[in-house]
Amino acid sequence: MRLYLIGVGPGDPELLTLRALRLIQTLPVLFYPLEEGREPLALRAAQPHIPKGTPLVPLPLFTGGNPEKTRAARQESARRIREALARYGEGGYLVLGDSLLYASPVNLLPHLEGVEVEAVPGISAHQLAAARVLKPLAMGEEGFAVVTGLRPLDPTGLERFQAVFVYKAKDLKALERAFPGWKGWAFLRLGMPGEKVLPLDQARREDYWTLVGLWRAASPMREGEG
Repeated sequence: MRLYLIGVGPGDPELLTLRALRLIQTLPVLFYPLEEGREPLALRAAQPHIPKGTPLVPLPLFTGGNPEKTRAARQESARRIREALARYGEGGYLVLGDSLLYASPVNLLPHLEGVEVEAVPGISAHQLAAARVLKPLAMGEEGFAVVTGLRPLDPTGLERFQAVFVYKAKDLKALERAFPGWKGWAFLRLGMPGEKVLPLDQARREDYWTLVGLWRAASPMREGEG
C-alpha cells in the first residue's frame, strides 16, 4: 500500500506542480482533510484537475485543544486511509501548500505503520506572498524564517533574518509592535477567491488563513554584492 502526500499549493489551482497534477489525475482514490466548520481548501485547489468519478474520501481533522478528540480524529483518518488503500492499492492525500510544512497528515504517520508514504512538495504560501509584493525571500548571505502566530511571538533571534513569515497570524498589531521599522504585509486567503494583500498597519485578521510577511529594512549593499 502506498500513500502520496500531495502538496497542492496555497490555493490557486494553477500553482500545482506537474507531479502533483499527474498524481491527482491518475491515482485511483484521493483523501482530503475536513474540519467541522471549515471549507476543505486543499480539495478546492485540486478540484478542477480531479477526473470525474475519482473517489474522494474526507478525513476528520480536529485542531482544537482537546487531546481525546484530536487522537480520535487521527485514528479514524488512519482507519479510512487503510481501508481505501486495501481496496485501491495507492492513493493521494491532498495537502494545502507544501506537503510537509505545518501539514496535518504528518500527525497520521505513527498510525500508518506498514504503509509506504511519499511526500510530493508543493508551493508554500510564503513563496506566493513574496511574489505578490515582489520582495525576495533571501539574498546573499541572508536567510528567512517561517514561524506560527498561534501564540504570542517573541522576536528575539529573528532580527538576523532578512524576512520573517508568520503563518496563522492572530494578533497583527502585536506583530507590528514586535518588529518596529520592518515592512510588513498581511496576506488574507492567499491564492483563493477573496484574496487580500494589505500593508500590515491597515489589516485585521479575518480568519485562520492569515499570513504575515515581514521584511527587515534594507541595509547598505556590501562590496561585491549585487
